[in-house]
Amino acid sequence: MSDAAYDVDSGAHNRRTRRNSGQHGRGGKPRHLLRNIVISVVLVLLVLAGVSAILGYKLYREAQQVKEHEQQAMTLLSSVQSVDQLKDSNAISTILPKLQSETSAARTITDGTLWRVASVVPVYGNDITTVRGMTTAVDSLANTALPKLSTTVQTMLSSSLSAGNGKVNLQPIVEAQSGFKSANASLQSELKTLKALPDPHLNQVKEPYDLAVEQFTSVAGKIDQVNDLIQMMPKFLGADGARNYLIVAQTTSEARSSGGLIGSLGTFSTNNGVISVGDFHPNTEFISLGGSQANAEEESVFKSPLDLAFDIRDLAAFPDSSRTTTTVNAIWQKSPYASTIDGVMMIDPVFVQEMIKLGGNVTLPNGQQLTGENTAEFLLNGIYKTVPVAQQDAYFEYAASTAMNNLFSNLTAEKMISMTQSFTTLANQRHLYLYSFHEDDAKYFQGAGLSKGTPESEAEPEIGIYLNQNNPSKLDWYLHRKTVITRKSCNADGSQSYHVEFTATNTLTQSEMASGNAYILGGVNGIGASGTPVEKILFYSPKGGAISNFTVTGEADKPGQASMDGKKLWTSIATIAPGKSVTYAYDVSTSSKATSDLKLDQTPMGWTDEGVTYNTQACVIK
Repeated sequence: MSDAAYDVDSGAHNRRTRRNSGQHGRGGKPRHLLRNIVISVVLVLLVLAGVSAILGYKLYREAQQVKEHEQQAMTLLSSVQSVDQLKDSNAISTILPKLQSETSAARTITDGTLWRVASVVPVYGNDITTVRGMTTAVDSLANTALPKLSTTVQTMLSSSLSAGNGKVNLQPIVEAQSGFKSANASLQSELKTLKALPDPHLNQVKEPYDLAVEQFTSVAGKIDQVNDLIQMMPKFLGADGARNYLIVAQTTSEARSSGGLIGSLGTFSTNNGVISVGDFHPNTEFISLGGSQANAEEESVFKSPLDLAFDIRDLAAFPDSSRTTTTVNAIWQKSPYASTIDGVMMIDPVFVQEMIKLGGNVTLPNGQQLTGENTAEFLLNGIYKTVPVAQQDAYFEYAASTAMNNLFSNLTAEKMISMTQSFTTLANQRHLYLYSFHEDDAKYFQGAGLSKGTPESEAEPEIGIYLNQNNPSKLDWYLHRKTVITRKSCNADGSQSYHVEFTATNTLTQSEMASGNAYILGGVNGIGASGTPVEKILFYSPKGGAISNFTVTGEADKPGQASMDGKKLWTSIATIAPGKSVTYAYDVSTSSKATSDLKLDQTPMGWTDEGVTYNTQACVIK
């Protein structure tokens, strides 16, 4: 038989076999098996669906509990957001246990097996991961960082900082440094972890997560600043050896970019907690030393309408305070008072007022009393009405030196903590600069933000608006500024878009015009009428960002571009008559690396209210 015939017969045999099997198996075991498998699968799916429903409901209930615990924790946390609040031992002993109870309860829930399993579910598992990470971070804050800070602060408060004879006992501050440093490191690490968590999909998760990031960032930022200053303070007070600082006194009534016209120079020395304030010398003694300190670009920017001489008086026209501090020291070294200088301290009347607020009132030789409320107004305005020009620097010297001596000779731990916080605010607003020429100290001076420059961070974007009075006068006391910064969009590349409106208003009244003198009102050099500020304004974009679409309302020219010290800027001249305003509106884009809201850095005014309104409702930075 051939192979082909064999195949045919074999195929027929197989077909018969299959038909016979089918007839024999009708209603038999194979069919029962298939039915049973289908029923089993359906039953398993029903059971799983039931279990999933039960587990899902359980997860939902627990999520609601976590949300309630975290919201309670955030409310409590708002009561202990700063070292100043940590000083109240009674409040801490009441709040901290409640805070720890809430955060621990939330963390216990999210540490459960159900939450660990749910975190691997596609897409929404990321929300579970975020909630678990959030509860861990906030619980660590409540049980590790804040108790450490509270203990450190309370220990320092119970110690005496007075060593007698006006000397500061530095040992309690030195001993507190490790506690602050450890707690701050923990805080910053947890904040970094918190921000790195997956972006939530569900609003029920996003709401408490955004609140946690906001509160955590606020706490961490304030503690970081205070930690820097606690690390700095012993060095500032001569714990590592004698330090000699040059004090630069400015008047913001005659604005310059980073402060105001420099009126006098003095010294401030420290040695192992012993403080001494030296004599001040008027700017007239330094005007002829060295001529212009500006480079070609700086000369070009400040050429008109007033051609700044860039002698000692104009050195604060540099927006970067490091340029001012180094050039001031160079001039000091050419003077009869030349000496080794370890750093520069630039102050204005608002700084003096805040030190008087902490150290006690100062009575001037003429019997007038300066307080924590009236000092700035007197030194920036009243003094020019009642004190002869030849005596004005002496009045400032007396007020500043007495305020500093009062503060340090009666320094307590509570005052020192308040002072460090005040230093941070004043430096951020440019009422104070502390610049060290010592490399080891610099990271706690410049590194702590105590010596501001033009915008230099892509991650923390700023715009700069710096004013320079070109009508020689003291009219900037009357120039009130308001700025509105509105976020318009958060872009796909990580950048943000903003709209900025900056308005300067001359508040000088007719009666003030009538009673004023030429020293205050200006108008004697052909640049601007009496009572009319003429401002050379510099606009800086955020680092890595841009400015566009300028519009101007009022008597001012449209800003034009310029270059200075390796950076691009825009410049404009505004002439603002009494009762009039000038408004600049423009758009700003940040770097794609921006991770925080756009802020304003500006020339300081004669008060601590910066006049800035922020509107960030359009979107949230991821």
